[in-house]
Amino acid sequence: MSSSITLNFQQCLGCGAFEAAGSDLCPTCLGKHFKVVSVSGKGRLASWTTIRKPPLKFREQGMYHVGVVDLDEGFRVTGRFMPQEGDQVGDRVVAIALQDDDSHTPIFKAVQS
Repeated sequence: MSSSITLNFQQCLGCGAFEAAGSDLCPTCLGKHFKVVSVSGKGRLASWTTIRKPPLKFREQGMYHVGVVDLDEGFRVTGRFMPQEGDQVGDRVVAIALQDDDSHTPIFKAVQS
């Protein structure tokens, strides 16, 4: 399997829910206390789509792909997806990089099992 990068999330100390880093309030229990948790960046592709008309913020990037990934650690994240011919929902994926912008959105790629 291709190597993956580690992804960092916040985990609510009140209820254990995972959130993107930088959240001030847990949407599940409204808790305000978090710890940073590193996860493998490996999982399964749950869904993906192509954005053909991006929002103005991303217009310069043109068309791009977004994937929903069920991480091996048990929660779901959304990120960019780099599809290749034959990729299907259920394929194993790894995070290979982070967006080079303020969002630090993970970029996923399908890999051979």
